[in-house]
Amino acid sequence: MCLRCVRWLGVLLLLSASATAQTDIQVLGSTVLTAPDGSEGPAITYLIRFQNPRADTAYHVVVRDTLDPRLDAATLTVLAASHPYHMVKEANQVVRWYFEDIRLSPTTPGSSGAGGFILFSVRLRPFVAPGQTITNHSCVTFNHQTTRCTNQAIVWVESAASSLTPQTDDANSGWLVVPSPNYGVFEVRPSAQRVELAGSTPAQWWVTDLSGRTVWQGTGPASAALPRPSPGIYHLWVREAGQMWVRPFLVVR
Repeated sequence: MCLRCVRWLGVLLLLSASATAQTDIQVLGSTVLTAPDGSEGPAITYLIRFQNPRADTAYHVVVRDTLDPRLDAATLTVLAASHPYHMVKEANQVVRWYFEDIRLSPTTPGSSGAGGFILFSVRLRPFVAPGQTITNHSCVTFNHQTTRCTNQAIVWVESAASSLTPQTDDANSGWLVVPSPNYGVFEVRPSAQRVELAGSTPAQWWVTDLSGRTVWQGTGPASAALPRPSPGIYHLWVREAGQMWVRPFLVVR
């Protein structure tokens, strides 16, 4: 498993232990991919988190993910999971994970053992045209009765020759969210090692939530205060001089 995935997985599990009951999906790593032009597309890493929303113990949990047709289901690889499972790949891009006797306790403030996760990767199919958005969401059923569906996780496919160059979330380059985690009030700052781009216009940036909805916009270094933010993962997008940075950050209570 990649070191970045391990780092984010640890932080996300700490968040899930303290937040209200939630079931969500998110992309770990860059959400801007280069369109494949060969026999193998780039891999996307997804994290599905689920928490028991019922008032009683959940003994049986089924996670169902219908993959976007532009994802190659044959390449799906599970990297980690919170509990033992049985995975079934069905027709029409449907994947199910069965957790039997998982024993998830009801979610209450300060409770533990109420949630679980699946971390997996899947590759984009070859020759996917640039300019497309890849979406993915899952639904989770508890005790064969209660179903909760996740948000949409969004990945943008860009041309290799595009003027937008996806950047990594290396803390030593680009732009930073300070502090992170935060309570929804933060600053967008250039990192100390960022190279000033000569002749560039002020950076344009915006913040999206897990559903892909834009919740804040700004220009250059600035402060932000998200209106009544829910705890979870948000993404800072910065566009500057033909480059784009995408950085996830945490909002907590």
